[in-house]
Amino acid sequence: MTSAFEPNPTTSEDLRTVRPQHPVGGMSIRFRSKADIGTTRHTVPMRIHLLILCVASVLAAGPAFAGPTRCDLHEFTSSRELHQYLSLRAVEVVKQAAHQEGGLAALVAPTATFNLGAGDVGRPLGTGVAGARELARTMKADTYRFLGWDYMDMPPNACSKREVEVEVEFIDSQGKHVSRVMFTFEVDGVRVVSAVGWERSFETGRL
Repeated sequence: MTSAFEPNPTTSEDLRTVRPQHPVGGMSIRFRSKADIGTTRHTVPMRIHLLILCVASVLAAGPAFAGPTRCDLHEFTSSRELHQYLSLRAVEVVKQAAHQEGGLAALVAPTATFNLGAGDVGRPLGTGVAGARELARTMKADTYRFLGWDYMDMPPNACSKREVEVEVEFIDSQGKHVSRVMFTFEVDGVRVVSAVGWERSFETGRL
């Protein structure tokens, strides 16, 4: 005879048969062990928790593995040539900004930031084309200067990055001010995404 309270087992491994010391009428009552009950109760929540952790890890690692979708600097095999190209492109940005030329939008990203510090404080100049024009207006430059690539000329491998940088100096000869600006270009489209610099006074003379 079996108790009416006996559970409906699916496998014999899920059950443990416990016989009382004084069985009544040959009755045997079957119970699940505490270990099995605990395992069943915690398995589903634990699997859900592990699934959430796996999904979160994949989402977090996604940007780290994602490379640039496009690179317009792949044809450069010389660091010296790339350095000169980017330096002259920065000069072209300032030149077009100073003369209000219409091709500036192709050289400057809409969200590009511009900042030119002076004295003890930085000076945010705006974003996009308007920020580039404000940078040119503030510097009042009539000449430029950038240092050459005087190192070993290695392949630049620029497409392994999302952004590349170059530094150019812009000189206001009459006002005797020089602005050293670091331009950051995105490799997709080679547009300026940031231009940050500092303006200093200078003196010159003959030796």
